[in-house]
Amino acid sequence: MEIIVEKAINLIKGLKGVVGIRELSNEDRDALIEFEFNRKRDIIPVVNTGLEECLKREFLLLLIKTPDFRCAPNPTVFLKTDKGRILGQELISPEEKEKYQCRDDVYFLSNDFVMFKIDKNATRTVGEKQLFILPSISFPELDVIKEIENVISCSPSTAGDYYLKNKYDYPDDPNLASILVGFSKK
Repeated sequence: MEIIVEKAINLIKGLKGVVGIRELSNEDRDALIEFEFNRKRDIIPVVNTGLEECLKREFLLLLIKTPDFRCAPNPTVFLKTDKGRILGQELISPEEKEKYQCRDDVYFLSNDFVMFKIDKNATRTVGEKQLFILPSISFPELDVIKEIENVISCSPSTAGDYYLKNKYDYPDDPNLASILVGFSKK
């Protein structure tokens, strides 16, 4: 294992809510590509742009976390049209949830996801496809390692999460989630 990977693993191990961390193999990368490609054929396709970006990095780590891990700095799920219009998004903080509770232009699909009401005066494009987008997310904790660059993270799809937890002997517990962290050597 490269020294910079060891540095990243040791730093992440010390973060609150982390219960496991490991470098992923090429076999794991291939399996994740297969899971994500299959999601593009769903009724509402899931496009994991975050994973696509992470897979371009030289190193890819799997982080297993509990709810005690810090909140993501940005939403990890959007519902968009293929024309780029945002129809809904994940809410990542209690403050954000409170802010949307007071708005009358959203519907809560769950405690953590809102759909935006369509303005009656808005121009609608007939035939727009809906897509769930899983974007890349910054992972600022690794910014202190000067030998690495292009650090990002992402969430795998449900199938990818299940595959990784099962392969590495973590229970299929809703309180455990996987995050992928990709980076390259400078």
